[in-house]
Amino acid sequence: MGEMITKPDANPILYAVLNIIVCGIPIGHFMMGQTSKAVIILVYAVLLNMFGIGWIISILAAVDAYKLGEKLKNGESIGQKENGFELFNSLPGLN
Repeated sequence: MGEMITKPDANPILYAVLNIIVCGIPIGHFMMGQTSKAVIILVYAVLLNMFGIGWIISILAAVDAYKLGEKLKNGESIGQKENGFELFNSLPGLN
C-alpha cells in the first residue's frame, strides 16, 4: 500500500478551507502529505476549468481533505492515495 501518513496535529477544517479558497490547487492534500494525489487532483481541476466547472473538484477535494484530516486528527494513519470521499475511488488515478 506504500508509505503511511501519520499526523496527529492535523487540522481538517483548515485542509478543507484551503482546498476551496485556492480553487483548483489542493493545498490541504499537500499539507497532509498526499502529494501524488494532490497533483492528480490538480490535473482534474485544470481539465474541468476548461469547461468552467473546476469548482466541482475543489468542493469534492475539500470534502475528501476534511474526512482524511479527521482520521489523522484521531490518530489514525492514511495511505498516500487513500480517499475519504467515496466518489474519488471511481476516478482514474485516484483509486
